[in-house]
Amino acid sequence: MRRLWALGLLAAALAGNLAAATPEKTKTHGYSVSGTVGRIDEAAKTFVVRTSAGKETTLVRTTATKVNGESLKSGDRVAVRYLERDGKKVATSIRVEPPAVAAATPTAPAPSTR
Repeated sequence: MRRLWALGLLAAALAGNLAAATPEKTKTHGYSVSGTVGRIDEAAKTFVVRTSAGKETTLVRTTATKVNGESLKSGDRVAVRYLERDGKKVATSIRVEPPAVAAATPTAPAPSTR
């Protein structure tokens, strides 16, 4: 009986060491934001998207970022998919809306405070 108990303790200790030695995988979830492009910093490869609610989101472009549509410029309406990595929002895809679509897309009016 003592041997069985000792084997149980040994197994538990080994399992604990294995769990501590195994690195955790970081879970990644995709996010999206759409709005109008504000500032673009080509040197830092960052750009800002301002939503219709007025919230600004700073995103980073990489060589892996896919751009659908024309090149990105200030004032464009965009839909961006991104991941959070190392505290940064890294754009995985950017869809630039053509001017005709952007003009036809209504934006929500600001709420009245009256």
